Amino acid sequence: MGIIAKIKIDKLVFPQEDKPALKNIDFEINQGDFIVITGGVASGKSILLHSITGAIPHYHNAELTGKITIMGQDVQDMCLNRMSEYVGYMMQEPQNQMISLDIFEEVAFGLGNLEIPFPQIEQTVKKTLEFVGLTGYENRQTASLSGGEAQRVVLAGVLALNAPILILDQPTAELDPQGRYELYERLGQLNKTQKLTIVLVMDRIEEVLNYANRVFYLRDGEIVKESSPKDYYKDQIEQGRERLNYNTSLNPNDGQSPELIAELTNVSYQYKNNLLGCEDINLEIHKGDLLSIIGLNGSGKSTLAKLLIGLLKPSKGEIKVFNQPLNKESLTEIRRKVGFLFQNPDYQIFASTLEEEVGFSLKLRGESNEVIDQKIDECLKFVGLLDYKKLHPQRLSRGQRQLLALASILVSDPEFIIADEPTSGLDENQGYMIMDKLFDLSRSGKTILLITHDLTMAEIYSNRLVALHNHRLELDISTRDLDQHLETLQAIGLNPHPVISFREVQDATS
Repeated sequence: MGIIAKIKIDKLVFPQEDKPALKNIDFEINQGDFIVITGGVASGKSILLHSITGAIPHYHNAELTGKITIMGQDVQDMCLNRMSEYVGYMMQEPQNQMISLDIFEEVAFGLGNLEIPFPQIEQTVKKTLEFVGLTGYENRQTASLSGGEAQRVVLAGVLALNAPILILDQPTAELDPQGRYELYERLGQLNKTQKLTIVLVMDRIEEVLNYANRVFYLRDGEIVKESSPKDYYKDQIEQGRERLNYNTSLNPNDGQSPELIAELTNVSYQYKNNLLGCEDINLEIHKGDLLSIIGLNGSGKSTLAKLLIGLLKPSKGEIKVFNQPLNKESLTEIRRKVGFLFQNPDYQIFASTLEEEVGFSLKLRGESNEVIDQKIDECLKFVGLLDYKKLHPQRLSRGQRQLLALASILVSDPEFIIADEPTSGLDENQGYMIMDKLFDLSRSGKTILLITHDLTMAEIYSNRLVALHNHRLELDISTRDLDQHLETLQAIGLNPHPVISFREVQDATS
């Protein structure tokens, strides 16, 4: 295979920063490579992709010492709008990349700019939506999409341009397990049958190892190790087993208090475009529960969470929180006791520094400056961001912003925490750290409602699992009874165990 790109970065430094964001990067990309880049939070993964695509230095201001060439062209000498001829780029946040009101226009946007005839655009849009598992979604509104559906739409728009190199930043972070498996399988087919070159960043990579040929591990802006998928898997599997055994011993018992924290009775919600959010939900949440809501993308999980905090008003049924009907009169009092972590942390981050962000709710409550400063430091230290407290939140990585949003919730000591995908964008160690904290909070009497696609985390930490399917509540079970319901979970597209393991693929192909 021929060399399609050369990446040499001696160092990359942002303005007002002394420490390089990237350093000593030197590798080549061959046509037909499937490269997976992984590493911890803020290790430089997304910055490396920005550099390869030309977003740095053409859009993000930074001083890059070195040279990056794609198909013989120096990226620094190219206009940014020409990069689509060489690279299809999917950013980490799908909402930051969508610009159209409906899905057809979103996927067709790039094709229209290339002045491709409309009949060909229609055919390409249909084909790419089918590829990403969204057949028939052409007329859906982009605002109505779940996080996972939005990721698929953005990927369809990137694939439609048919660039020879595909650069993907966390392309499955918000997909359910079945969706991740299907997408990786399809990308693997493109890589093998069409020699499409793929460079993909992911925090948790076991599932994609099946299709990769090279793995890069970043730490502090430097590629510290390049491995084959087989060698990387061997290095990681024992650590994973040790962690699983440790955390399984922490699984909470089911001796829960009869005290009700929240109750939904015959609750349904329909969006303005007549799309169903959830239907006839009956659910009780008890004090001390760590309850995980699981389900495929678009099954109604985030809708249910937003109903519980009063961001949406049910079309039918009744919701009680802390034994009060959730209505306009009780909403302010209820929200003082509830913390809500959005799926996208940027929806709730607005301050100019981390310490302002975390301390905002305490200032509204009139706490003393001494108490505010102490609690800010405690919460930022817990999430590993204390050293950045004077920094602007948008200088953080996606995973770090997720940690900041969690700190801003925990600082108010809420009794009921609703966390929508709290481990999204975090590496495995950071994810377990967050779940350990949520577990400890539930053990101390706090109530946690966790929305997650990580069924392993749900199984390890939760005392209850609630599965949604087609907007309805399909299962409400004790975690200890999970094995008795595997057939039902699999029938609705869920499997708490990996759909396919790296070892199985190797055995099948050896």
